Amino acid sequence: MCWGQTPPASGEPAPQPAATAADIVLLLPLDSPDFRGAADAVRQGFLAAAARSPTKARIAVRTTDAGPENVVATYGAAIGAGAKAVVGPMTRSGVAALAASGKVVVPTLALNHPEGNVPISRPLYAFGLSIEGESRHVARLAWRDGPRNVVVVSAPGPLGKRIRDAFVDEWLVLGGVITDVLEVLPGADPTAIRAAVGRKPADAIFVAAEGETARNLRLQIGGQLPVYATSLVNTAPADRLRNFDLAGVRLVDMPWIVQPDHPSAAGFARPAGLEGDAARFYALGIDAHRIVMALLDGERAFEVQGVTGRIALAADGTIDRRPLAATFRDGRCVLLE
Repeated sequence: MCWGQTPPASGEPAPQPAATAADIVLLLPLDSPDFRGAADAVRQGFLAAAARSPTKARIAVRTTDAGPENVVATYGAAIGAGAKAVVGPMTRSGVAALAASGKVVVPTLALNHPEGNVPISRPLYAFGLSIEGESRHVARLAWRDGPRNVVVVSAPGPLGKRIRDAFVDEWLVLGGVITDVLEVLPGADPTAIRAAVGRKPADAIFVAAEGETARNLRLQIGGQLPVYATSLVNTAPADRLRNFDLAGVRLVDMPWIVQPDHPSAAGFARPAGLEGDAARFYALGIDAHRIVMALLDGERAFEVQGVTGRIALAADGTIDRRPLAATFRDGRCVLLE
Protein backbone atom coordinates (compact mmCIF):
# COMPACT_ATOMS: atom_id res chain seq x y z
CA MET A 1 0.00 0.00 0.00
CA CYS A 2 1.43 3.36 -0.96
CA TRP A 3 0.16 6.20 1.23
CA GLY A 4 1.80 8.79 -0.98
CA GLN A 5 3.10 10.80 2.02
CA THR A 6 4.06 10.69 5.67
CA PRO A 7 1.05 11.48 7.88
CA PRO A 8 1.28 15.08 9.15
CA ALA A 9 1.78 15.95 12.79
CA SER A 10 -1.35 17.05 14.60
CA GLY A 11 -2.43 20.54 13.54
CA GLU A 12 0.11 20.80 10.70
CA PRO A 13 -0.73 20.80 6.97
CA ALA A 14 0.20 17.67 5.09
CA PRO A 15 3.18 17.99 2.71
CA GLN A 16 2.29 17.94 -0.98
CA PRO A 17 3.16 14.52 -2.44
CA ALA A 18 5.25 14.05 -5.53
CA ALA A 19 3.36 13.55 -8.77
CA THR A 20 3.76 9.78 -8.76
CA ALA A 21 1.14 7.49 -10.23
CA ALA A 22 -1.60 6.50 -7.81
CA ASP A 23 -4.76 4.48 -8.19
CA ILE A 24 -6.71 6.73 -5.79
CA VAL A 25 -6.01 10.36 -4.98
CA LEU A 26 -7.42 11.98 -1.85
CA LEU A 27 -8.10 15.64 -2.65
CA LEU A 28 -8.38 17.26 0.78
CA PRO A 29 -8.26 20.87 2.09
CA LEU A 30 -5.35 20.23 4.45
CA ASP A 31 -3.95 23.68 3.61
CA SER A 32 -7.09 25.42 4.89
CA PRO A 33 -7.10 26.42 8.58
CA ASP A 34 -10.90 26.17 8.62
CA PHE A 35 -11.10 22.66 7.18
CA ARG A 36 -7.74 21.09 8.11
CA GLY A 37 -9.03 19.21 11.16
CA ALA A 38 -11.98 17.65 9.36
CA ALA A 39 -9.83 16.83 6.32
CA ASP A 40 -7.19 15.08 8.41
CA ALA A 41 -9.87 13.03 10.18
CA VAL A 42 -11.19 11.93 6.75
CA ARG A 43 -7.63 11.05 5.69
CA GLN A 44 -7.11 8.91 8.79
CA GLY A 45 -10.43 7.10 8.34
CA PHE A 46 -9.78 6.42 4.66
CA LEU A 47 -6.32 5.00 5.31
CA ALA A 48 -7.62 2.90 8.21
CA ALA A 49 -10.18 1.34 5.85
CA ALA A 50 -7.56 0.87 3.13
CA ALA A 51 -5.26 -0.95 5.55
CA ARG A 52 -8.02 -3.50 6.26
CA SER A 53 -9.09 -3.91 2.65
CA PRO A 54 -8.20 -7.17 0.87
CA THR A 55 -7.89 -5.19 -2.37
CA LYS A 56 -4.78 -3.04 -2.27
CA ALA A 57 -4.48 0.22 -4.14
CA ARG A 58 -1.84 2.91 -4.40
CA ILE A 59 -3.10 5.97 -2.54
CA ALA A 60 -1.78 9.50 -2.65
CA VAL A 61 -2.93 12.64 -0.84
CA ARG A 62 -2.99 15.96 -2.65
CA THR A 63 -3.60 18.99 -0.50
CA THR A 64 -5.66 22.03 -1.44
CA ASP A 65 -6.87 25.16 0.26
CA ALA A 66 -10.55 26.13 0.29
CA GLY A 67 -10.34 28.07 -2.98
CA PRO A 68 -12.37 26.58 -5.87
CA GLU A 69 -9.67 27.47 -8.41
CA ASN A 70 -7.03 25.62 -6.41
CA VAL A 71 -9.33 22.62 -6.09
CA VAL A 72 -9.93 22.39 -9.84
CA ALA A 73 -6.24 22.89 -10.68
CA THR A 74 -5.10 20.24 -8.19
CA TYR A 75 -7.75 17.85 -9.48
CA GLY A 76 -6.46 18.35 -13.02
CA ALA A 77 -2.91 17.62 -11.87
CA ALA A 78 -4.05 14.39 -10.21
CA ILE A 79 -5.76 13.26 -13.41
CA GLY A 80 -2.70 14.20 -15.43
CA ALA A 81 -0.56 12.04 -13.14
CA GLY A 82 -2.73 9.02 -13.92
CA ALA A 83 -5.21 8.79 -11.04
CA LYS A 84 -7.86 6.13 -11.63
CA ALA A 85 -10.23 7.61 -9.02
CA VAL A 86 -10.40 10.71 -6.84
CA VAL A 87 -11.95 11.19 -3.40
CA GLY A 88 -12.78 14.86 -2.78
CA PRO A 89 -13.11 17.78 -2.72
CA MET A 90 -14.74 18.43 0.67
CA THR A 91 -16.06 22.01 0.45
CA ARG A 92 -19.42 22.86 -1.10
CA SER A 93 -17.82 25.56 -3.26
CA GLY A 94 -15.10 23.17 -4.39
CA VAL A 95 -17.61 20.51 -5.40
CA ALA A 96 -19.64 23.09 -7.34
CA ALA A 97 -16.54 24.35 -9.15
CA LEU A 98 -15.43 20.82 -10.05
CA ALA A 99 -18.92 19.86 -11.24
CA ALA A 100 -18.97 22.90 -13.55
CA SER A 101 -15.39 22.44 -14.79
CA GLY A 102 -15.96 19.65 -17.29
CA LYS A 103 -12.74 17.99 -16.08
CA VAL A 104 -14.23 14.98 -14.30
CA VAL A 105 -13.17 11.97 -16.35
CA VAL A 106 -12.60 9.25 -13.71
CA PRO A 107 -14.83 8.05 -10.84
CA THR A 108 -14.77 10.97 -8.40
CA LEU A 109 -16.38 10.83 -4.97
CA ALA A 110 -16.99 14.35 -3.70
CA LEU A 111 -17.26 14.48 0.09
CA ASN A 112 -19.96 17.14 0.10
CA HIS A 113 -22.83 18.36 -2.02
CA PRO A 114 -22.39 21.38 -4.29
CA GLU A 115 -23.63 24.77 -3.17
CA GLY A 116 -26.38 26.29 -5.25
CA ASN A 117 -28.21 24.28 -7.85
CA VAL A 118 -25.16 22.99 -9.69
CA PRO A 119 -26.06 19.58 -11.18
CA ILE A 120 -23.69 16.64 -10.88
CA SER A 121 -23.55 13.56 -13.05
CA ARG A 122 -21.42 10.47 -13.52
CA PRO A 123 -18.54 9.94 -13.07
CA LEU A 124 -18.90 12.56 -10.30
CA TYR A 125 -20.74 11.37 -7.19
CA ALA A 126 -21.66 13.32 -4.06
CA PHE A 127 -21.43 11.69 -0.66
CA GLY A 128 -21.17 13.41 2.70
CA LEU A 129 -22.65 14.32 6.02
CA SER A 130 -25.34 16.45 4.42
CA ILE A 131 -27.45 18.21 7.02
CA GLU A 132 -30.22 18.54 4.46
CA GLY A 133 -30.22 14.77 4.02
CA GLU A 134 -30.44 14.28 7.77
CA SER A 135 -33.34 16.73 7.99
CA ARG A 136 -35.25 14.72 5.41
CA HIS A 137 -34.61 11.49 7.32
CA VAL A 138 -35.82 13.13 10.54
CA ALA A 139 -39.01 14.10 8.73
CA ARG A 140 -39.53 10.46 7.73
CA LEU A 141 -38.82 9.33 11.29
CA ALA A 142 -41.42 11.73 12.67
CA TRP A 143 -43.94 10.66 10.02
CA ARG A 144 -43.49 6.99 10.97
CA ASP A 145 -44.02 7.91 14.62
CA GLY A 146 -47.45 9.33 13.85
CA PRO A 147 -47.40 13.17 14.05
CA ARG A 148 -48.99 14.98 11.11
CA ASN A 149 -48.93 18.62 12.28
CA VAL A 150 -45.51 20.03 13.15
CA VAL A 151 -44.29 23.41 14.32
CA VAL A 152 -40.72 24.24 13.28
CA VAL A 153 -38.52 26.20 15.69
CA SER A 154 -35.42 27.53 13.96
CA ALA A 155 -32.24 29.36 14.88
CA PRO A 156 -31.46 32.40 12.70
CA GLY A 157 -28.76 32.24 10.06
CA PRO A 158 -27.91 30.19 6.94
CA LEU A 159 -27.43 26.85 8.72
CA GLY A 160 -30.75 27.07 10.54
CA LYS A 161 -32.43 27.91 7.24
CA ARG A 162 -30.86 24.92 5.46
CA ILE A 163 -31.98 22.54 8.22
CA ARG A 164 -35.45 24.06 8.37
CA ASP A 165 -36.08 24.21 4.62
CA ALA A 166 -35.05 20.59 4.01
CA PHE A 167 -37.33 19.33 6.79
CA VAL A 168 -40.27 21.44 5.63
CA ASP A 169 -39.89 20.33 2.00
CA GLU A 170 -39.82 16.64 2.95
CA TRP A 171 -42.66 17.00 5.45
CA LEU A 172 -44.92 18.55 2.83
CA VAL A 173 -44.03 15.84 0.31
CA LEU A 174 -45.02 13.22 2.88
CA GLY A 175 -48.39 14.94 3.26
CA GLY A 176 -47.82 16.60 6.62
CA VAL A 177 -48.81 20.06 7.76
CA ILE A 178 -46.48 22.78 9.03
CA THR A 179 -48.55 24.71 11.55
CA ASP A 180 -45.95 27.44 12.05
CA VAL A 181 -42.29 28.32 11.48
CA LEU A 182 -40.71 30.27 14.33
CA GLU A 183 -37.26 31.84 14.07
CA VAL A 184 -36.02 32.41 17.59
CA LEU A 185 -33.46 35.18 18.15
CA PRO A 186 -30.84 34.97 20.92
CA GLY A 187 -32.17 36.27 24.21
CA ALA A 188 -35.81 35.64 23.36
CA ASP A 189 -38.22 35.31 26.29
CA PRO A 190 -38.88 31.58 26.97
CA THR A 191 -42.46 32.35 28.02
CA ALA A 192 -43.09 34.04 24.68
CA ILE A 193 -41.53 31.09 22.83
CA ARG A 194 -43.81 28.58 24.58
CA ALA A 195 -46.81 30.79 23.87
CA ALA A 196 -45.87 31.00 20.18
CA VAL A 197 -45.37 27.23 19.94
CA GLY A 198 -48.80 26.62 21.45
CA ARG A 199 -50.58 29.24 19.40
CA LYS A 200 -51.47 26.76 16.65
CA PRO A 201 -52.23 23.10 17.45
CA ALA A 202 -49.37 20.74 16.59
CA ASP A 203 -48.44 17.11 17.26
CA ALA A 204 -44.66 17.62 17.40
CA ILE A 205 -41.83 20.14 17.20
CA PHE A 206 -38.80 20.13 14.91
CA VAL A 207 -35.79 22.08 16.15
CA ALA A 208 -33.63 23.44 13.32
CA ALA A 209 -30.47 24.40 15.19
CA GLU A 210 -27.12 23.05 16.37
CA GLY A 211 -25.18 22.58 19.58
CA GLU A 212 -25.89 24.82 22.52
CA THR A 213 -28.46 26.78 20.53
CA ALA A 214 -30.54 23.63 20.04
CA ARG A 215 -30.06 22.66 23.69
CA ASN A 216 -31.30 26.07 24.85
CA LEU A 217 -34.27 25.98 22.48
CA ARG A 218 -35.23 22.57 23.84
CA LEU A 219 -35.25 23.97 27.37
CA GLN A 220 -37.25 27.03 26.32
CA ILE A 221 -39.83 25.00 24.42
CA GLY A 222 -40.65 22.69 27.31
CA GLY A 223 -41.69 19.04 27.16
CA GLN A 224 -45.35 19.09 26.23
CA LEU A 225 -44.82 17.81 22.66
CA PRO A 226 -42.43 15.29 21.05
CA VAL A 227 -39.29 17.04 19.82
CA TYR A 228 -37.23 16.04 16.77
CA ALA A 229 -33.80 17.30 15.65
CA THR A 230 -30.75 16.38 13.57
CA SER A 231 -27.46 14.96 14.85
CA LEU A 232 -26.23 18.53 15.34
CA VAL A 233 -27.82 18.43 18.81
CA ASN A 234 -25.60 15.48 19.78
CA THR A 235 -22.52 17.55 20.64
CA ALA A 236 -21.70 16.20 24.10
CA PRO A 237 -21.82 12.39 23.84
CA ALA A 238 -19.73 11.92 26.99
CA ASP A 239 -21.42 14.61 29.08
CA ARG A 240 -24.42 12.88 30.63
CA LEU A 241 -25.36 15.86 32.78
CA ARG A 242 -25.77 18.18 29.79
CA ASN A 243 -27.56 15.49 27.80
CA PHE A 244 -30.31 15.29 30.40
CA ASP A 245 -31.50 18.60 28.93
CA LEU A 246 -32.29 16.70 25.71
CA ALA A 247 -34.25 13.86 27.32
CA GLY A 248 -36.71 12.37 24.86
CA VAL A 249 -35.50 14.30 21.82
CA ARG A 250 -35.54 12.06 18.74
CA LEU A 251 -32.88 12.41 16.08
CA VAL A 252 -30.86 10.53 13.49
CA ASP A 253 -27.13 9.86 13.80
CA MET A 254 -24.53 7.48 12.40
CA PRO A 255 -23.83 3.97 13.77
CA TRP A 256 -20.25 5.06 14.57
CA ILE A 257 -21.71 7.41 17.20
CA VAL A 258 -24.88 5.78 18.53
CA GLN A 259 -24.07 2.10 18.02
CA PRO A 260 -20.28 1.73 18.41
CA ASP A 261 -20.55 -2.08 18.55
CA HIS A 262 -22.28 -2.19 15.14
CA PRO A 263 -20.80 -4.95 12.92
CA SER A 264 -19.80 -2.41 10.25
CA ALA A 265 -17.45 -0.78 12.77
CA ALA A 266 -15.90 -4.02 14.02
CA GLY A 267 -12.13 -4.00 13.94
CA PHE A 268 -11.68 -0.27 13.51
CA ALA A 269 -9.66 1.53 16.16
CA ARG A 270 -11.00 4.79 17.57
CA PRO A 271 -8.01 7.13 17.55
CA ALA A 272 -7.49 9.28 20.62
CA GLY A 273 -8.46 12.90 20.11
CA LEU A 274 -11.02 12.20 17.41
CA GLU A 275 -14.28 13.04 19.14
CA GLY A 276 -17.43 14.91 18.21
CA ASP A 277 -17.32 16.19 14.63
CA ALA A 278 -13.82 14.76 14.12
CA ALA A 279 -15.16 11.27 14.88
CA ARG A 280 -17.89 11.75 12.28
CA PHE A 281 -15.37 12.80 9.63
CA TYR A 282 -13.19 9.80 10.49
CA ALA A 283 -16.24 7.60 9.87
CA LEU A 284 -16.86 9.46 6.61
CA GLY A 285 -13.36 8.52 5.49
CA ILE A 286 -14.00 4.84 6.24
CA ASP A 287 -17.17 4.79 4.16
CA ALA A 288 -15.60 6.86 1.38
CA HIS A 289 -13.08 4.06 0.92
CA ARG A 290 -15.84 1.47 0.67
CA ILE A 291 -17.68 3.48 -1.96
CA VAL A 292 -14.71 4.40 -4.14
CA MET A 293 -13.49 0.80 -4.22
CA ALA A 294 -16.94 -0.26 -5.44
CA LEU A 295 -16.80 2.44 -8.13
CA LEU A 296 -13.36 1.25 -9.23
CA ASP A 297 -14.79 -2.26 -9.52
CA GLY A 298 -17.36 -0.89 -11.96
CA GLU A 299 -20.41 -1.22 -9.70
CA ARG A 300 -23.18 1.14 -10.83
CA ALA A 301 -25.72 0.41 -8.11
CA PHE A 302 -25.28 -1.12 -4.68
CA GLU A 303 -26.36 -0.94 -1.06
CA VAL A 304 -24.04 -1.46 1.88
CA GLN A 305 -24.12 -0.95 5.63
CA GLY A 306 -21.49 1.61 6.51
CA VAL A 307 -20.35 3.23 9.73
CA THR A 308 -22.13 6.47 8.77
CA GLY A 309 -25.39 4.71 7.91
CA ARG A 310 -26.97 2.53 5.27
CA ILE A 311 -25.48 3.67 1.96
CA ALA A 312 -27.29 3.17 -1.33
CA LEU A 313 -25.97 4.08 -4.77
CA ALA A 314 -28.87 4.35 -7.19
CA ALA A 315 -28.69 3.66 -10.92
CA ASP A 316 -28.86 7.41 -11.62
CA GLY A 317 -25.68 7.99 -9.62
CA THR A 318 -27.21 9.53 -6.50
CA ILE A 319 -25.98 8.32 -3.12
CA ASP A 320 -28.30 8.18 -0.14
CA ARG A 321 -27.03 7.78 3.42
CA ARG A 322 -29.62 6.54 5.88
CA PRO A 323 -28.54 7.12 9.50
CA LEU A 324 -30.04 5.39 12.52
CA ALA A 325 -32.93 6.66 14.62
CA ALA A 326 -31.84 7.58 18.13
CA THR A 327 -33.04 9.36 21.26
CA PHE A 328 -31.65 10.77 24.50
CA ARG A 329 -32.32 8.58 27.51
CA ASP A 330 -30.72 8.80 30.98
CA GLY A 331 -28.20 11.31 29.71
CA ARG A 332 -27.08 9.18 26.77
CA CYS A 333 -27.81 9.23 23.06
CA VAL A 334 -28.96 5.68 22.35
CA LEU A 335 -30.37 3.68 19.49
CA LEU A 336 -34.14 4.04 19.15
CA GLU A 337 -35.64 0.56 19.08
